[in-house]
Amino acid sequence: MRLARATVFATVCVVVSAGGHVFAGGKPVAPGVLILGSLGTLALAYLLGGRERGPQVVLGATIAAQILLHELFSGVAPVAVSPDAHAHSGLGMTLAHLVVAVVTGWWLYRGENAFWLMVRLWGMPPLPVLRWLLVLSTGESAPVRQAVPESEPRVHCSLEFAAAVHRRGPPMLSRAL
Repeated sequence: MRLARATVFATVCVVVSAGGHVFAGGKPVAPGVLILGSLGTLALAYLLGGRERGPQVVLGATIAAQILLHELFSGVAPVAVSPDAHAHSGLGMTLAHLVVAVVTGWWLYRGENAFWLMVRLWGMPPLPVLRWLLVLSTGESAPVRQAVPESEPRVHCSLEFAAAVHRRGPPMLSRAL
């Protein structure tokens, strides 16, 4: 599953970056360069994909992949920029790559999160999973607490309980004399 997750990450990063590059006025990226970018991004994702990663790692990897792919694509198929817009093209391109990286990174993180949820559910014993699916299908939740049977009317009170009840609520006001 590690290779499959890394392949999804690499595909999303390369397709979005190459599409943005062409949309910004660059020449179409050659298939060999796309394969090179895909292999580099796949290697990065495969190295990081050994376990579940948080949003910081996924977003960081996506930003790094976007920057590296931008440099690769700009070196091979440069964007046609007029001399007047040349000063602003670097900042605009960087900002566009960062926005795309954050959006796709967040999307990839949510997919990663869903994948690991399914892995955890798959590893659970079958009875809790079936109970969980039954609750989802009926729309009703199981009671969290069970009622005390009528045959057991004694009050459950201990020192810990009395101290907890005594400390509930706002502090008492003391009167100044």
